[in-house]
Amino acid sequence: MIQVIGRVFAILEELSLDGEVSLESLARITGLNKGTLCNILRTLIELGYIRRSRSSHYELTERFRGLCGPESHPAAELESFRREVHALAEATGESGVLTELRADRVAVVVQSQHQRTLMVNAVEIYAALSLYHSVSGRILVSYLSAEQRADLCGRIGFPGAQWDSIDSLPQLENAGRKIRQSAISVMENPEQEIIAFAVPVFRPEGKIMALGLTMPLMRCPQTVREKIIA
Repeated sequence: MIQVIGRVFAILEELSLDGEVSLESLARITGLNKGTLCNILRTLIELGYIRRSRSSHYELTERFRGLCGPESHPAAELESFRREVHALAEATGESGVLTELRADRVAVVVQSQHQRTLMVNAVEIYAALSLYHSVSGRILVSYLSAEQRADLCGRIGFPGAQWDSIDSLPQLENAGRKIRQSAISVMENPEQEIIAFAVPVFRPEGKIMALGLTMPLMRCPQTVREKIIA
């Protein structure tokens, strides 16, 4: 029974951080086999705490979010975020995502994907984004204060192999300074054949979010890359 409760909360935690998550991603992240996972998801759907999205993935319902107190973002603000990220996806013909730092994790606030024949699987890419090994995560870390970065490393450790073998605060400060100077983070993933970009979004209350764009390498020649960075 205790194990089942732990599994349920592991699923709910991932959905709260990643927004819309596929069955394959949930199985990979939680380590559950698909049979067990499907049984738990079916029960949570019957209870009204999660639902299937338009793309047949899984997301939390308003009923569950209501149990957690006030939303981190008001409904009107979330709708504004959705419009902006959707506009980015439509303008570029790719997939966009807006993220924030929450509980030492990269949390997806909203995401949008342009509909075309060959697309990056954004639901898979944006599931459990690494804080140190993703463009969004590096933006969020780089725009923390020096004290906040030190506290973060005290809790979760240094990036190490996830980010240029960084294993000390001076190295992390130097990497963060470079990102702040260019105001953009860029990463290529040859294995998945994608390239990702992220820039900071400065909120009126002083909070930093990251706006990211992901696309296949085959659609990102040097001319396109220069246009995005510019």
